[in-house]
Amino acid sequence: MTISVRLEQACGTFGERSFAILKDRIEQRCGAEVRLAEDRADIVLSVRADLPEDAFAIEDDAPAVRIVGGGPRGLLYGVGKFLRTSRYEGGFTPSEWRGVSVPQGTLRGIYFAMHFHNWYHVASEAEIVRYTEDLALWGVNAVMVIFPAINLTGWDDPEADLAIRRIQTYTKAAKDLGLMVAIGAGNTLFQTTPKNLLAAPLQDPLKRRGNSGFPVCPSNPDGMAAILDMHGRLFEKLSSFAPDLLVFWPYDEGGCACPQCAPWGANGYLRGSRALTDLARRQWPKLQVVLSTWTFDTPPEGEWDGLARSLEHDGGWVDYIMADSHDDFPRYPLDHGVPGGLAMVNFPEISMWGNWPWGGLGAHVLPKRFQRLWDQAKHALAGGFPYSEGIYEDMTKAIIAQFYWDRDRSAGDTLREYAAYEYSPAVVEDVLTVVDLIETTASQAQMNLPVDPADVRKAADLAQAVEARLPEHSRKSWRWEILRIRAIMERERFAGEGWQTPAAEAAMRRLIEIYHSQHDITDSYHHRVRPPLVTGKELVPRL
Repeated sequence: MTISVRLEQACGTFGERSFAILKDRIEQRCGAEVRLAEDRADIVLSVRADLPEDAFAIEDDAPAVRIVGGGPRGLLYGVGKFLRTSRYEGGFTPSEWRGVSVPQGTLRGIYFAMHFHNWYHVASEAEIVRYTEDLALWGVNAVMVIFPAINLTGWDDPEADLAIRRIQTYTKAAKDLGLMVAIGAGNTLFQTTPKNLLAAPLQDPLKRRGNSGFPVCPSNPDGMAAILDMHGRLFEKLSSFAPDLLVFWPYDEGGCACPQCAPWGANGYLRGSRALTDLARRQWPKLQVVLSTWTFDTPPEGEWDGLARSLEHDGGWVDYIMADSHDDFPRYPLDHGVPGGLAMVNFPEISMWGNWPWGGLGAHVLPKRFQRLWDQAKHALAGGFPYSEGIYEDMTKAIIAQFYWDRDRSAGDTLREYAAYEYSPAVVEDVLTVVDLIETTASQAQMNLPVDPADVRKAADLAQAVEARLPEHSRKSWRWEILRIRAIMERERFAGEGWQTPAAEAAMRRLIEIYHSQHDITDSYHHRVRPPLVTGKELVPRL
């Protein structure tokens, strides 16, 4: 079977990339050959100025199907919708979806937390490029990366240059797709930061903020100089890959409780972030700023009120307020309005809740949880940056990317589209049942409630039955493997003899291969993102 595609001239070089992605994904899933044509075609790719830049339309253009973008990204998003709603069993059947789709969120990001030698830290460039493409197809328009100072001793650490090159790899992967790039910033520096510069530890009675990393006090003149020096050197090293956004982070890796900085979120944090903004905009004048308020006022100390007063007086340096917490969405911006009248984005923590080690048991899927949290604030949000420690929450990334695109689209609707595309239309309802059982088990375990052994056995048995019905490309994909492995791990954990059984060990060894985890490593944080395998045996073949 041959599929002809005509790429209209207005698409430009980004259109060529959209065609290459379309060709690759179709040919991967079925025996069709996709090739460019100059006249008659089955699919036409085009760009049209009467659509908003990120919008797309899929239309009949007999005998062809026309995918139209308002701009290069819009065309890519249209290709994504076309791919997900086409069918591949027994040959290629083009999508029957027709209509126009316009994104509601302006900042539809993903935060790749590339540290601790997790997947983002160690994946190959080819894997990074492909995964960035996959997320872009779901509507993502921004990628956030960090410089992992928490892992480094200084600029002379051999890993420092590797970290810069990795940032450049992610930046290039995003920019080549027309996506925006965000860089994280704050008051935390290297492991070898002199003790006289370090911030006063936070009092954290609710254990919500943390004292990770090596934060520096910006009220100490030498401390502020060190903050500006490190970031100045970082910005210089990234000069050829200009970021579009700078994201400031208040707590966990960050914060200072000294009298001159307190309350941090309304005082030292703002002064330090403003100084770094001025520094960055000397190099990139059009840089947008996202100011995070994560865990503000936990416990209450006037941070939200202080931020509102500050931005009312001087708010022109901030473009977005980021708000979120560990659990329910913060009430202040919902009850009092967003400080400065700015656009607000969220920061869903999709990696860690009910999931230790992070990703170490396989796929992490919590659609009901994130639907509940989204519904609390969706009317007030312009998008966000989900926090990701790995590829194991891929389903949740798709769900949240679609929340940002259409705030009223349900998690279940997105999951059905995901399962039909990544697995098979024939197994959608069974996959959703497996996901529901896994989420139920994860939630019960997190809240120290009894887990029903019948549920975990059912999930594992159903996953095995689904696998027998999958096409080969789906059965061999990591997206299916990590879901199947999660069902196995829960069965062994709650209805078997624990994680030391042969089935559990084999499952963890396969996860280690997929994640590129390492057995012997000096990174003291790696255990957070690695399957909890304790044996030293060699890797075994795929299950």
